[in-house]
Amino acid sequence: MQATDYAMAVTDSFALPDACTRIKELLEDPSSTATDIANVVSLDPSLSSKLLKLANSALYNFNTEISTISRAVSAIGAKALYSLVMTETARSAFKHFENNAIDLERFWQQSVYAGLIAKHLALETGQKDTERFFLLGLLHNFGELAVANRSPELASQCEQFEQKIRPWDKQKQLLGFTYAECSAQILMLWNLPSNLFTPIANQHNEALALKQTDIAIVYLAVRLALQCALPNQKRTDHLINAEIIDSLRLGETELESVILSSKVESYKILIIMNPELFASP
Repeated sequence: MQATDYAMAVTDSFALPDACTRIKELLEDPSSTATDIANVVSLDPSLSSKLLKLANSALYNFNTEISTISRAVSAIGAKALYSLVMTETARSAFKHFENNAIDLERFWQQSVYAGLIAKHLALETGQKDTERFFLLGLLHNFGELAVANRSPELASQCEQFEQKIRPWDKQKQLLGFTYAECSAQILMLWNLPSNLFTPIANQHNEALALKQTDIAIVYLAVRLALQCALPNQKRTDHLINAEIIDSLRLGETELESVILSSKVESYKILIIMNPELFASP
């Protein structure tokens, strides 16, 4: 099977919620208002509840409680709300395709770490739409679940991390493609914006990472997240091109701050996204 085959299997069995499609249409319509967007979300009580939880989580750290969808739109903006809707969609999709062929706790941690690290790297480097970077990190490895769902034995083999071979190189050897490619294919088939699937598709492309900041941020976030999720098994010194860190003008102090902040926030986000796996007994 090719990356596209796995991606099509995902999109055939899990459609984007109507709210995602409608909000995307409203964002592309210059005559639409924040109220229009809030009204779309409010039609789905379950989605509204989960989005308010996310809006009041460590992901945003507002000083006052966000109690209504309309206030959430005003406080964080329509584009950020769309990212929240997509975050909830990602959570639902992850749950839908969970498979014990891989270590699910590691998968969720790696995904959330990557999202938070990407968000903090975006803040450190002065990028706009930091919520988009959280989403880029969160979705960067979705292809792993797609493969685990259809080819559990192959996914299990890919998960056997080795010091001498990078995970994405092993995926290429065993599958003929990387999880990054599959993840991007899924987002393309969902007709999501190119500023979501392009950085994910190129997360291992060092040449582009040296030229484009958003790809550099995802490149670095993915590798640091891997270290956070597997602290005793994976070193990042041979995974990261130091020139890419330099291109972002980040020093050791900034990187340490990014990692620490992400670790502090990760538990609350993980509990919101997967309480069955991460909530205390």
